[in-house]
Amino acid sequence: MQSVGNWLKENVSQRSPAVKNTQNTQANAAKQQQRHHRHRHKPHHQGPANIPQGGGRLRIYPLGGFEQVGRNCMVIEVDQDIFLIDLGLQFPDEDMLGIDYLIPDITSLQGKENRIRGILFTHGHLDHVGAVQHLLPKLHYPPCYGTKLTLAFVRKRLEEEHIANKAQLHTVEYNRKITFGQNSAEFLHVTHSIPDAAAIALHTPYGTLLHTGDFKFDFTPTSGDMPADFQGLADLGRRGVLAIIADSTNATKSGSSKSEAEISETLHRLIRDANGRVIISTFSSLLNRIQQIVDHAKQYNRKVFIAGRSMETNIEIAQNLGYLKAPRGLIRKVGPGMDKIPDRETLIIATGSQGEEMAGLARIGLGTHRHISIKTGDTVILSSNPIIGNERSVAKVINNLHLQGAIVKTSQELSLHTTGHGCRDDILLMHRLVQPKHIIPEHGEPYMRAAHAQIARDLGYTDDHIHQLSNGDVLEFDAQGNARKSKQKISVNDVIIDGKGSAGEGKRIMDDRKIMSKNGMIIVLFRAYTDSKRLVGNPDILSRGLIYGSEQEKITSEVMEIAKKAYQECLDRGENDRNALKRAVNGALYRYFDRKLDRQPMLVPVIVEV
Repeated sequence: MQSVGNWLKENVSQRSPAVKNTQNTQANAAKQQQRHHRHRHKPHHQGPANIPQGGGRLRIYPLGGFEQVGRNCMVIEVDQDIFLIDLGLQFPDEDMLGIDYLIPDITSLQGKENRIRGILFTHGHLDHVGAVQHLLPKLHYPPCYGTKLTLAFVRKRLEEEHIANKAQLHTVEYNRKITFGQNSAEFLHVTHSIPDAAAIALHTPYGTLLHTGDFKFDFTPTSGDMPADFQGLADLGRRGVLAIIADSTNATKSGSSKSEAEISETLHRLIRDANGRVIISTFSSLLNRIQQIVDHAKQYNRKVFIAGRSMETNIEIAQNLGYLKAPRGLIRKVGPGMDKIPDRETLIIATGSQGEEMAGLARIGLGTHRHISIKTGDTVILSSNPIIGNERSVAKVINNLHLQGAIVKTSQELSLHTTGHGCRDDILLMHRLVQPKHIIPEHGEPYMRAAHAQIARDLGYTDDHIHQLSNGDVLEFDAQGNARKSKQKISVNDVIIDGKGSAGEGKRIMDDRKIMSKNGMIIVLFRAYTDSKRLVGNPDILSRGLIYGSEQEKITSEVMEIAKKAYQECLDRGENDRNALKRAVNGALYRYFDRKLDRQPMLVPVIVEV
């Protein structure tokens, strides 16, 4: 079998001709000069040849995914055509109280909906497709393109809102170009933690842009998945890539990401050696991992029971499309009948690997699950790593499972999880294959993208070919293939999804909830005459989460007097506007609580006219 190193030597130039060698020795300078001489007449990175008459422009700007892991959405403008890559959601941080998730702010695209030629999806994870049901209607349902499994997940999101029949969903095949007038798109297979993942090459008159999506290079993928399309990526590099927009999630980690084959071996051993039931919790979207579990369960004559709605949905979609294979009757839903199966023949796959309170594993640990209770000798396997911020929640679930009598195995002690994102060597290999003129680190928090930028510098790229963008930054390319950040910046705000509603003023809502969670709330209810705004009696005071016990009566009395005085003084100054009266009361009470209790509660004055 040909080694990766030999394959690279035969198929990939060792350095992009656009890259300048920054080392100062005369020997290296001479080598760089010779290298440039060898490549300067090749077609790599030449200026565009088919720019429309009168000039044009190529601009890209992210609406999400450049300051966080999630909420991925990239906008590419080619003259009058607009393309979007991904419409993802972002799961909330710990301090985003009560928020379900956040979605990209597409306000900047209002009025441009008829220019959107297509939305291109890289893969089916929620941080890339999870906002479709909210944003497609606002974008007037432009055509959507993706691989078969990816679009199945998109369709499921739309069906839940009963709008799937309005969407234009087009399944694409790998390495088949889709033409959009003067532009075309090409999907190339990459390895990720979900099947059917793709890097997307957008060919424009100005040059080719390659969006890697989420990727890693796994040379021994499991469950029949194919390795990444090395040849296709290298062919792109030989033809010339203007810019790569590349995953940065694991840029801080050295080496290459671990193969799924290693995880499969650990799971195999644990399932083989378990004497009682096996309960495995993992992400419901890790279909390759789920296939491994199903294969091992089949080998050791265990029936597989599924606990968790998202797990059931994803497995059903994957089975219907042939991406998850299992004999008829092997996979079942949890229910009362599962107790009839001997423990030695039972395997349960559950949601809740991140410690979510309402997910299956947490309820099993608490003893509140309807159908599953821990038995002494059960082996519980957490085939995942805690996402940053979830460590305490996961530890709580693990402790509860131990108290119930389970044997718990985690990735801290065994090889039970691997990332779907490439580490430093994977990122290096991607850039060697593609040889882009410009590198744009994406998908990650600022420190991750900074590490990616350093990888580019280590390859010899100079800072004018490395572009660190934030959400809303606009990168413009000229006719010679040069790029610069525009002075214009797109306004990008937090758009939250909270239950069935959404709000563009997400920051204000989250700030309000933080105040209430830390300092409580005071409502002051005034009754006033409609015409004169004079008070009728004393205001009513209602407090929550602030004052209790022996101090409540005294403080309530003082709040009543201060609020009444502030209201009356404002009215005596001739200000009878409702907002002015509320501001006066707010200011007086803020000063009181700051001095009296060292607290800043949420203050809500209410004026009822009688």
